[in-house]
Amino acid sequence: MLKTPILKKSHIGDAIAGIVTVFGIDILVIFIALLLNTFSPIFMSVVFAIGAFQLIYILPLLSWSIKRRVKGFSKGLLLGAMAIATVNFGCFLVTFRFFSTGAR
Repeated sequence: MLKTPILKKSHIGDAIAGIVTVFGIDILVIFIALLLNTFSPIFMSVVFAIGAFQLIYILPLLSWSIKRRVKGFSKGLLLGAMAIATVNFGCFLVTFRFFSTGAR
């Protein structure tokens, strides 16, 4: 008698969905900040601090996905948030170095 092999569920699709969710929300937040920038320039700071600003919506999404036990989606949220924060930090360092040495 042949046994059917037990297949483990792949979380890759869920992880990709989490990454796309983070990127999509970040694009939406940046778009709204740019629209609101016409009213007050303070909204432009959201664009430059998106890595820190995303904590407002990543933590509730992460809590929700952990409660629902969707491991792949949780991993995707974390990977997407870390990617955005890393790029944001790199841009901060380049900008900081540019302004600290002065434009020559």
